[in-house]
Amino acid sequence: MMQMKTLGLALGLSTILLCPAQAAENGNTQYGPGASQFFAGAFPPFPGLYFLSQSNHYRSSRLNDGNGNELPIDFNVKTTVETLRFLYVTPIELAGGHIMTQLVVPLVNVDLSLPYTSAQEFGLADITGTLGVTWHPDRYNTFSVGMDISAPTGKYDVKDPASPGLNHWSFQPALGYHYSDPQGLELGVVARVIFNTENTDTNYTTGNELVVDYAVGWNFDKWRIGAVGYYLQQLTDDSGPTAPADGHRGKGFAIGPSVSYSFNPALQVSASWQHDVVAENRPQGDIFWINFATKF
Repeated sequence: MMQMKTLGLALGLSTILLCPAQAAENGNTQYGPGASQFFAGAFPPFPGLYFLSQSNHYRSSRLNDGNGNELPIDFNVKTTVETLRFLYVTPIELAGGHIMTQLVVPLVNVDLSLPYTSAQEFGLADITGTLGVTWHPDRYNTFSVGMDISAPTGKYDVKDPASPGLNHWSFQPALGYHYSDPQGLELGVVARVIFNTENTDTNYTTGNELVVDYAVGWNFDKWRIGAVGYYLQQLTDDSGPTAPADGHRGKGFAIGPSVSYSFNPALQVSASWQHDVVAENRPQGDIFWINFATKF
């Protein structure tokens, strides 16, 4: 049970990176759909301090309208992100589960090209904090509930569409479930609703979103092979002086392969690729991940 694939490192409750989403202001959002991968809903069964380094690269040259059709414009975006996650599972119990907390610190490089402008920027993005509870009723199942809060700590310039920071808060209640058989099936799912506040410099409010990250695969001794992805549905309209009249709600679905290797019970590396199969009012592209997880 002390394999890193069952430790989880809190990705099931919190992920933050710059991930283009045209339905949001300047194409930015404080949560990267699909980032949970096989950490979805998984948390360590033992108190302690855990660390995850997550590197990813996203690229897209296609921007879709509300029907999923490509818009005839010259569009290109590339983002490279290094996210540092520090998870602490406390010995404090609540309703039979362990209270946990997390700090997520992302560093982002954005390279954006549009018909009317181009921009490149590197810097700290918005930091996220997590507070939640996780339950382990047996050696196979994990349940979790928590709240992520993203703060406007990132580098931001109202004139720069490539700003890593978004200049608003978001509150993200989440529910997670993870099943792991060390010699068989593994699956994870985490669902969250993202409530965005107003960017006070632009008076723009990104619509609230439902995001469901999922993963399903099979364990072969130290290896795990499977598929990971996400489903996204924007629940409310964007609003503000520059918001489209139709609310410009986004929708997306992605899937791709994932592989992991556990060197020992507390050290794991993994890689995955996700392709946007469905993208409405969003870019359609690909994202590549490399993850390194360990216990202090």
